[in-house]
Amino acid sequence: MKKRRLAALTMAAVMLTGCGGGGTAETTAAPAAGETKAAAETEAAAAPEASGEAITITMVESLTSPERTAVIREIADKYQADHPNVTIDIISPPLENADAKITQMLMNGSGADIVEVRDSTITQYATNGWIADLGKYIDAWDEKATLTESANEVIYYYQDTAYMVPYGFYQRGLFYRTDWFEEKGLKQPETWQELYDSGVAVTDPANSRYGYSFRGATNGYQYADTIYWSWIGMDKLADPNAAYFLKDGNGATIFTLPEAKEALHFYKDLFKNACPPDSIAWGFSEMVQGFVGGTTSMLIQDPEVIATCSADMQDDQWALVPFPKGPSGQAVFPNGFAGWGMTSFTEHPDETADFLLYLSNSENNTYFAKNYSTIPIHNNAAEKDTYFSEGRFAMYMDMAKEPDVYCHAAYPQMYEAFATYKTEVDTMYQKYLTDEITDDELLTWLDEFWTKAYADEGQKW
Repeated sequence: MKKRRLAALTMAAVMLTGCGGGGTAETTAAPAAGETKAAAETEAAAAPEASGEAITITMVESLTSPERTAVIREIADKYQADHPNVTIDIISPPLENADAKITQMLMNGSGADIVEVRDSTITQYATNGWIADLGKYIDAWDEKATLTESANEVIYYYQDTAYMVPYGFYQRGLFYRTDWFEEKGLKQPETWQELYDSGVAVTDPANSRYGYSFRGATNGYQYADTIYWSWIGMDKLADPNAAYFLKDGNGATIFTLPEAKEALHFYKDLFKNACPPDSIAWGFSEMVQGFVGGTTSMLIQDPEVIATCSADMQDDQWALVPFPKGPSGQAVFPNGFAGWGMTSFTEHPDETADFLLYLSNSENNTYFAKNYSTIPIHNNAAEKDTYFSEGRFAMYMDMAKEPDVYCHAAYPQMYEAFATYKTEVDTMYQKYLTDEITDDELLTWLDEFWTKAYADEGQKW
């Protein structure tokens, strides 16, 4: 399959109609003499349980939460009811070290059949040969036809090989406290500058109120990236999936631009003037809790937080609105994805692939996406549930109507150097935020890192 550029997902795709069905996995059985292909495929699909052998399939989550694990467990229990010889074991490490746990299991070559694969880990897992090609199973899958364009792109994201099936997409939006804004006479922020000004206006340390939930711990650099890109604009970027490099720059990076320096100053001012000081150590859970718990007035996060806000806040206390725009006139943020991959060392590939595709069929994925608030992978999801076309989730459709304003970009994770980058970059930003290094020192480090990666690995987009 010729590699296609990862397209920006639009919620309009969710509204398209398509045919559905149950998921099955292909096996290697060939038709006997005089047997039809359809009959052979039917027999092959039943092969995983035909022997009656007791099988345990172990899957390991990355983006863990008790609520999400419960949804997966519910789907797994349905599968087990239809496959009495199969037991699904779900391992859910603590969120902050889940990827490290998965990496260790993959390095050991044991203990997992299915692992959660993310946009930030797929290159590492595939390059090391830890996850298997699912191509033959997907080709035989009777629900392949209803996959959205973005789902198909992500399946073949790395080296044109089907290393994973996504379970959904994460597009960021701005959550804000409507009640606090009304108290201060503030309007809905539409730009980063308005977000900053509103955040400063709300901040009242004496009463433990702050303007913005800052992410300073693991993966905090991703938030700095969105500010760079919103200052610079898409036209200057080499490729949406390699957005640290400049167009026609022969490896030149964005970190040399004056807009990058301006954006970095803004990033620091936002932290210093509108965020809790301890948010330099906040990860996902802390920044979300800061918002729903009444410490911060604004939060930029993925749609999964809709469910948390709905459960922990009153409807009139919060709103979800489009991502803030920068001086470029654009709002630029990742179209993040995650999904399920099969380990290359599983002892039961056919059975494992069968369950993986069961998780991913239209019925189960729509149910999972609604309960976990991700953008689903099948284009008939809105037919199955109006949740995806109404209410809070409709904001994503609003952004999709303006693709030249609300744009998607990603850090260049196709580089092998990206694995090293992830282990170092957050510490560098923390040093900058605590005044241990200057803006020039941070930008020089970023530029030199990616200039070297380009020199060592060449153009990879």
